[in-house]
Amino acid sequence: KVDEDGGLVTQYAMGPVGDLGLLKMDFLGLKTLTVLRNTVELIERTQGIRIDLEALPLDDAKTYALLNNAQTLGVFQLESSGMRDLCKKFQLASVEHITALVSLYRPGPMDLIPDFIERRHGRAAVEYPHPLLQPISKETYGVLIYQEQVMQAAQILAGYTLGGADLLRRAMGKKKLEEMVLQRETFVNGCALQNDISAPKANEIFDLLEKFAGYGFNKSHAAAYAIVAFQTAYLKANYPVEFHCAMMTNDQGDLVKLGQYIAEAKGIGISVLGPDVNESFVMFAPAPKSVGGTSVPTGGTVVVGQGEASLPIRFGMAAIKGVGEAAVEHLLAARKEGGRFTSLRDLCERMDTRAVSRKVLEALIKAGACDSLGSNRATLWSQIDACLGRASSLASDKAKGQASFFDAFETTTPKALADATTDHVVRLPEWPVAEKLAHEKELLGMYVSGHPLEPYTKLLERYAITNIEGLAALPHRSQTRLGGLVIAVQSGVSKKSGKPYAMVTLEDLTGTVQLLTMNESYDKFRELLVPGEAVLVTGEVSTGEDRPKLFPSEILRLDEAPKKFTKQVFLRLPSNQMDRVKLEQLRLLTEAHPGRVPVFLQLELPGGEHAYIESSDRYFVTPSTELEAAVAALCGPAAFQARADRSLPERSPRKWERRSAGGSGGSDEASS
Repeated sequence: KVDEDGGLVTQYAMGPVGDLGLLKMDFLGLKTLTVLRNTVELIERTQGIRIDLEALPLDDAKTYALLNNAQTLGVFQLESSGMRDLCKKFQLASVEHITALVSLYRPGPMDLIPDFIERRHGRAAVEYPHPLLQPISKETYGVLIYQEQVMQAAQILAGYTLGGADLLRRAMGKKKLEEMVLQRETFVNGCALQNDISAPKANEIFDLLEKFAGYGFNKSHAAAYAIVAFQTAYLKANYPVEFHCAMMTNDQGDLVKLGQYIAEAKGIGISVLGPDVNESFVMFAPAPKSVGGTSVPTGGTVVVGQGEASLPIRFGMAAIKGVGEAAVEHLLAARKEGGRFTSLRDLCERMDTRAVSRKVLEALIKAGACDSLGSNRATLWSQIDACLGRASSLASDKAKGQASFFDAFETTTPKALADATTDHVVRLPEWPVAEKLAHEKELLGMYVSGHPLEPYTKLLERYAITNIEGLAALPHRSQTRLGGLVIAVQSGVSKKSGKPYAMVTLEDLTGTVQLLTMNESYDKFRELLVPGEAVLVTGEVSTGEDRPKLFPSEILRLDEAPKKFTKQVFLRLPSNQMDRVKLEQLRLLTEAHPGRVPVFLQLELPGGEHAYIESSDRYFVTPSTELEAAVAALCGPAAFQARADRSLPERSPRKWERRSAGGSGGSDEASS
């Protein structure tokens, strides 16, 4: 075959290439290396510190604290849930420990992990297959983890040469039976000759070596991985702002990962600001301060968890869906030359509309990147046609050599010009909050100006038992209740049963989780499985996989939770508000919301004491957000108190689910 450059290209299977004696080379491309480079460059630009990744202190306490607290999102090789759990249990203290965990956390050697942890903490005795193997397996607590250890064992015990030990290692790893028979004989004879080891004992050791060689990892490979893992952990622990910027830039096309990085940054006190045509750069960057009309990065030491001491992160404009790097570079060049943009018209007239097209402008406005131009998004949107038309006309006149009226006044400032040309702008009411948020989510993968669940905060606090972030800590197959927003629904028909099912992505303020509904569950709740619907879900959580899943037994609209779960309503009143008019108004409110939930008057007496008066069933109510708002308007924000039922239903078996032997909690049909 001929490649694009005219060179001959051929392809052989791995085995024949080795048999022919040809050199095989594997090239591994790691995006983590790009993250490391970008982080180091950001640190130098923002703090003036040059980081030499090859000279990092390998005993850095902050790095190991981060690893042992399982804050490993974005840390090379250590960010899966299984690895996070392993880091917590093992308690790393050296690069050698990282090397060992990288080697062990694979099919096969994973069985050794529990014993490895027990030996590391001194809860189990360290045993060696033979005393001569202690020097080569002491660092791994007597467990042979690496291929190099198998080779060294053959050298020490049976007198193998380096080349012979490598042949033994290869024969063991590839299970070549004929060659293994010959190698066993050589090994047993060598053990007897070199160290007077009996044949039964030598065969026992050979069996053990064969077992380890079958899944042993190359230590030099694992050590290289461990160094990269340490480097990423070091930068994350010591320079979290720059590290998160690099991670967000690297995964800006993956909205799920981007959302995770943003949530983690906020969790350690680093705020993430939305994109801004006057502040943002191409990529994510520490938020700059404005000096003389031009945005420049600033210095300042950043430490995990210092909150306000940390610089915010500014969203990169190239991360906006539909806005390319070329358009952003053009915009930045105009900003550098002429200073901050003062209006949409000013921006358009300083742009080449071939580079910053209508599509790009629409994306910038909907993402909130033009909010600093003095108008709300609805008004900016209405100006697009006029501003682009004006800019195109000016560009055409300029090309023909014509001057505008304002060119005659050399003293006219950009601000005065902007003011003079925007007096006629019609100010429109802003888009509804839900529409703004929907645009932000679509274009940024995150909400900037709010969250659709914020109006439901009180309901979530009152009726949800956990949040999505807390699911992973729950026991496998336990019952729970949480609230969230349906953001995606994937429907299908099971090949096995021929019945429909839905895989629903639910989001709250802490993350996302997948709900699986089938059969009766699907039929009962499908009307609620609509993107944008705020729901309260009761169900069984499966934590047997990397990410928890929820199997709902009940779903209802979040604003209907008070009707379902409230057992008592208390109307709290200071005694000095106990006048006939207010009581009459409260009576009318309760009668306007009839229901089956008892109402109590809670009177706050002087001295901090309370008195309770139970109403008759004539004044029982149906709790709702409307009733709560009306009582709050009449008697104050703390006047309405609903006592929620936080008990959970008994777990019932899921007849539609067929579990795998591993008990992962997933449905065979759903996964198909």
